[in-house]
Amino acid sequence: MNLLALPILIPLFSGAVLLLLPSRIWRFVLACLAALLCLGVSLSILNTVLSGKVMVLQMSNWPAPWGISLVADGLTGIMLALSALVGLLTVIFAGSSLQHEPRRGQSKLVNELRERFGFQALLQFLLMGVNMSFLTGDLFNLFVAFEVMLISSYGLLLIGNELPQLREGFKYVVVNLIASAIFVVAAGMIYGLIGTLNMADIAVKVAQHTASYGPDARLSLLAMMLALVFATKAAVFPLGFWLPSSYPVPAAAASAFFAALLTKVGVYSLIRTFTLMFPEEDLIKTLLLVLAALSMVVGALGMISQSRWRHTLAFANISSIGYLLMGVFTRQNMGLSAALYYLIHTVLVIFTLFLIAALAEKIAGLKYTSEGHLNTYPWLAASYFIAALALAGLPPTTGFIAKYALISASLKVGGLLNNWVAAAAVVTGLLLLYASVEIWRGFFWGESHAVHQVSLPAGMKGTMAASLGLLVLLAIASGPLYRLANFAADQLSRNTAYIAAVLVETQAPRLGDPPLPTDHGVEEETH
Repeated sequence: MNLLALPILIPLFSGAVLLLLPSRIWRFVLACLAALLCLGVSLSILNTVLSGKVMVLQMSNWPAPWGISLVADGLTGIMLALSALVGLLTVIFAGSSLQHEPRRGQSKLVNELRERFGFQALLQFLLMGVNMSFLTGDLFNLFVAFEVMLISSYGLLLIGNELPQLREGFKYVVVNLIASAIFVVAAGMIYGLIGTLNMADIAVKVAQHTASYGPDARLSLLAMMLALVFATKAAVFPLGFWLPSSYPVPAAAASAFFAALLTKVGVYSLIRTFTLMFPEEDLIKTLLLVLAALSMVVGALGMISQSRWRHTLAFANISSIGYLLMGVFTRQNMGLSAALYYLIHTVLVIFTLFLIAALAEKIAGLKYTSEGHLNTYPWLAASYFIAALALAGLPPTTGFIAKYALISASLKVGGLLNNWVAAAAVVTGLLLLYASVEIWRGFFWGESHAVHQVSLPAGMKGTMAASLGLLVLLAIASGPLYRLANFAADQLSRNTAYIAAVLVETQAPRLGDPPLPTDHGVEEETH
């Protein structure tokens, strides 16, 4: 079980060493080795949890709920594998891109300074925070993981000292500090009311209290506070107003990693909150389902309104979050399975599109309105075409499979709200297709006599090709991956294995046991 600590310890120690190495080459080599090792460990964890076993590590051998628990089930295994895979590709892409100018018409000095002043180290610390968020079984340590992740992201967002970075970085920092303050207040209130911060123990005590006394407005308030925090970090409309201008301004490698994974940490936290700790909060789930539909449509409309590469794709990311939450809160195992499959898809497609955008910016600058690049860069056009089809959800891509499953689950549940959400998903797909065609028409189509041919770094092209290859492979391996999503969704819908694995060594009450003593926890007051 000590394996669970390695996705946290590897980036922690490698990041510390990277700060001390004077050579760019050695920094790149160490970062790649650390990312490869982290990927191997993450795949080993995923392989273990696929056997049905929930892995638990009680730090310093303190039993839950008094100690710190690291837990890995199917969902954690999927997220760790995605994080490690995207992390490795980001390290390679950064190693190549930071040796050249950020975009056409700009000096490469900015990127060289970014690399020299700790870009690779900050990226490792960011991976540490992301992995810790997925592994922790304790609510306060989830807060700690968020802060590790956010402090690293502050550095990556601001390193380079360009004016847009400073402007958007200030907004990003303020919004996340407010969300973090609400988070720590909510954690304190949960401890004061329930008497524990261990997620499995919270699940047991909340279920016991609800079974004994019925719904409690205090628990609903705490669940709402957590939903507000995690929805802000996931950039759910209207709480995601900070994302479209913030994610496009850092270095291209950081921008791609942010878009692919950071918002998914917020979605992961929402899944844990409303499948494990507060599964009976139907009103909040309904509200989040409405916001999911709005996020889909607003993200697609925002994508149409933009003319800059990464700003356009940032809105596409918001739309993808809406699709994810649509499946999570459809209130059926079929919807959750579709959401987890879509999660794998959207991480890869958003990451691939941001890498394509980085290459296009080196060719023609920030905007995609300089036409005629199809003849000069046919391989880039083909790459964009495949990724855009996947984003819009056209067959035979993974986007079609995922969106078809999401819409089918929503229609199967039925009811006015679910039908409207399904309709919003269809309309959003059409809007995303229109926005994707506009990018194609604006950048690749048209006369090519004025196009400047630029020599693009081989490392950047190779990383983009690898990411695109994984996206194609995802469509080919849809059957096994969908079974993996089904397995993880089934675990989440029951959670008995998770709770039993975490609390196995304690005398903590289980579901169906007598009520807790009335001298602590939520049983202190009776109805």
